[in-house]
Amino acid sequence: MLIETGIVSAIQGNNVSVSTQNQLACSSCKAVDSCGNGILEKFFAGKVFVTEMQNLIGARMGDRVTIHIPKSSVTKAALVVYILPLVVMILAAFAASSIGVSENWTILSSLIGLLVGLFVTKYYNHKTLNRESFLPKMVSIIDTNDKGNRIPVINR
Repeated sequence: MLIETGIVSAIQGNNVSVSTQNQLACSSCKAVDSCGNGILEKFFAGKVFVTEMQNLIGARMGDRVTIHIPKSSVTKAALVVYILPLVVMILAAFAASSIGVSENWTILSSLIGLLVGLFVTKYYNHKTLNRESFLPKMVSIIDTNDKGNRIPVINR
């Protein structure tokens, strides 16, 4: 389970918008300047992400909340987004090459395969958009917005 902390930034009926800020996970590592993850995280450091979700715990505007996202959902989504288009591109290039077309046609086939993979990814995203297992869930309120009440409230 991936755990993130955010702040309720808007309420629309039974749904809320939660703002989370990307934080550097490897800022204390000595290889941060030469590592690909470190370089990417520096680029995205401080970026604010806003996610809409159901308000099942009664959070109010300004409350700091804990969000859970299933690791398996993130892994599946990453595989579909990053790997599927490349696999379809390679298969299209291999198929074109195996039937003996010229190199230009093989390159064109691989680009068409990449586009097909991207369209399949878009379809998969649309199909799983509201699937329960892919949605983040607010599970607890860490701090409330009340000035005098800073006691953590869990699963109220």
